[in-house]
Amino acid sequence: MKATHHLLAMTLLTIVGMPSAMAAEPGMTYASLQDLPDFAGSWTPLTPPFVLAAVSTRPTAPPPSTPAGLADVTCTGPSTLRPEAITSCRSFITAARAARPGDRDYCARRTFTGQPSRGAGGSIEVLLTPGQVTLSVESGLTRRIYLRDRPPPGALDESFSGTSIGRWDGKTLVVETSGLDPKAMFLPGTGIGSQASVRERITLKDADTLEIESTLTAPAILTAPLVSRQDYRRARDRIFTPFDTCVQGDRSFDQKSGRDQFDATPPADLPPPPGN
Repeated sequence: MKATHHLLAMTLLTIVGMPSAMAAEPGMTYASLQDLPDFAGSWTPLTPPFVLAAVSTRPTAPPPSTPAGLADVTCTGPSTLRPEAITSCRSFITAARAARPGDRDYCARRTFTGQPSRGAGGSIEVLLTPGQVTLSVESGLTRRIYLRDRPPPGALDESFSGTSIGRWDGKTLVVETSGLDPKAMFLPGTGIGSQASVRERITLKDADTLEIESTLTAPAILTAPLVSRQDYRRARDRIFTPFDTCVQGDRSFDQKSGRDQFDATPPADLPPPPGN
């Protein structure tokens, strides 16, 4: 009986101690946020159009394009790109170029493929709250990084941003992301495939420079992991303006005829010009 009581007491002690142990981890309480690197705020990538030349970047696959903008797109990428991925990309571009304008995509949904955000729309905003780091990309993708050792209950098997689990390695935030959408485009018409995952190391290099090192493992399209790096400059006064590339209802394009047009018809309630 004494042994049973002792075991019960130890179990209760462990259960009671769990919240305090978790709270002791960096970033798990509002007070502990003060001890973390100052990631919070807006950041612009050190690439055009924010700077004249790229800084601390490595060549990676070009961003996916919609069929309407494929005139100069080629299926180039890292040397580890599988031949079948290039073939799929080329087939997609050939079909897109032959399609009527009306067949083009009007909404390009933002998805996470493990490539750090860069270029126009690549600004990011970082928010630190107890147990979570929220990273929002200006072009329309929000990522929630949970500071825990396993996915939270109810996490989706697949999603546009995947499921991100983070931990602090000193002053570096290490993020493991799984559950990525296999259709998320790495090249035009070529998704990253199943079993893709991303490992990131996010580091504050100095007071105003943030570095994201990303390693994409995507066995469906890559023969080896792809490492990318991107530096960001702090933008304390930047007004963060989320947007997307969905232009459904654009009056300059006739969906029925597949022709671009400019509708100059004045609204019915427009008053006559002065003097008439």
